[in-house]
Amino acid sequence: MTSEGRFGAVISCMDGRIQTRVLDQVMTRLGVRFVDNITSTGAVQHLDGAVTATGEGLLRSLAVSLEAHGTTQVAVVAHTRCAGNPVPDSKQKDQLGKAVVTISERFPDLEVIALFFDPNIGFERIG
Repeated sequence: MTSEGRFGAVISCMDGRIQTRVLDQVMTRLGVRFVDNITSTGAVQHLDGAVTATGEGLLRSLAVSLEAHGTTQVAVVAHTRCAGNPVPDSKQKDQLGKAVVTISERFPDLEVIALFFDPNIGFERIG
């Protein structure tokens, strides 16, 4: 149930083509009023097991969301035709699964979901 002031978070690509849809989807799926939008070019590639320096920055931002806003849920989102992570969709879906593990290990009390977006199909929950 959505309550005033309730926060969720999303870690996703910075691609402007997906931002509005991602935020709407995360608000609906997580049932939150506000979403801390944590972005980087091809974000999932930075969290797929070997966390890069960019990935550490994404995780620091997520920690701020948890501490400052009481976030208990995060969605990790990748999308088709990503210019910042130009790999096949199947690879991005694999990266999403690994990113969920990485985030869950760092923040064990956090609910983590993975979504893949294709504008022709919509959002697909991974895992």
